[in-house]
Amino acid sequence: MSQYRLDVMGNIGLSDYSNISDYIELVDSDDKFTITFDNVSTENINIICSMLQEKNFIIYSREEHSDGKIYLSVRRKA
Repeated sequence: MSQYRLDVMGNIGLSDYSNISDYIELVDSDDKFTITFDNVSTENINIICSMLQEKNFIIYSREEHSDGKIYLSVRRKA
């Protein structure tokens, strides 16, 4: 089992979505995967959540911290 982390900060452009999609493909069903959003718009977070769902991931934890960061813990369905 591997552990992956993706930190997303600020505005997201089209090329960023492509890079995020490529990174998501590395994660296997037994791996741990955490995504941290810092100063990312709700719209962009929702788009990434949709990408995860389309790639067969389940978001099992979403934490919003007082520092404004949002943490998602996700796992790919087996």
